[in-house]
Amino acid sequence: MKALLTSSLLLLISFLYTPLKAQVDYETEIQPIFNSNCVTCHGSSSGVTLSSYDAVMNSVGNQYGSNIVVPGAPDDSPLVDKIEPNPEFGSRMPQGGSLSDEEIQLIRTWISEGADEVPVSNERLAKIPDGFELVENYPNPFNPQTTVTFLSPQKASYQLYIYNAAGALIREISGFAQVPKTQVRVSLNDLPSGVYLYNVKVQTGQQAFFLKAKRMTLTK
Repeated sequence: MKALLTSSLLLLISFLYTPLKAQVDYETEIQPIFNSNCVTCHGSSSGVTLSSYDAVMNSVGNQYGSNIVVPGAPDDSPLVDKIEPNPEFGSRMPQGGSLSDEEIQLIRTWISEGADEVPVSNERLAKIPDGFELVENYPNPFNPQTTVTFLSPQKASYQLYIYNAAGALIREISGFAQVPKTQVRVSLNDLPSGVYLYNVKVQTGQQAFFLKAKRMTLTK
């Protein structure tokens, strides 16, 4: 069991420091799918409209009671539900056909990345800029709350990711970094004892990078 846990953590660390591919570009990769398959029925200025980025993001699925795109959550987005088999309401879209698995996955990936109009450059830097540092969480071990601290020489947005030993993302916390130190309170009250990995993505302008991942140990 210990060997399996160590192996899983090593695989996760390797994954966290593998360069990422560029994010999905809405204008060149997503809108063409809508233009070819959807705007004939959903191209007006009322109801669900898929003729432009702003129209897509402002469209509400009346049967679902929410916007058709929920950034970061493809499984909660009515748009995804409607283009996959057996939607919760009505028939699968587009009418008279279906998108390819590759097109559906591209839309899911775009939403999971935040449903941005212009992709953020998210290639990890070979060297983290001076002054940025992820400090070990305190207390550690902890039960059930701990504080993650990182240093930032300038204001920036951040996303804190926490993974279990199998590499599954179990927490994502977003906010804005303070100068010179940001502290993020984390509670894992609903999770079992064990070793978890965490890292922080910092975004400054159109550039983003990950701070070095660390471990935290939950003991109950």
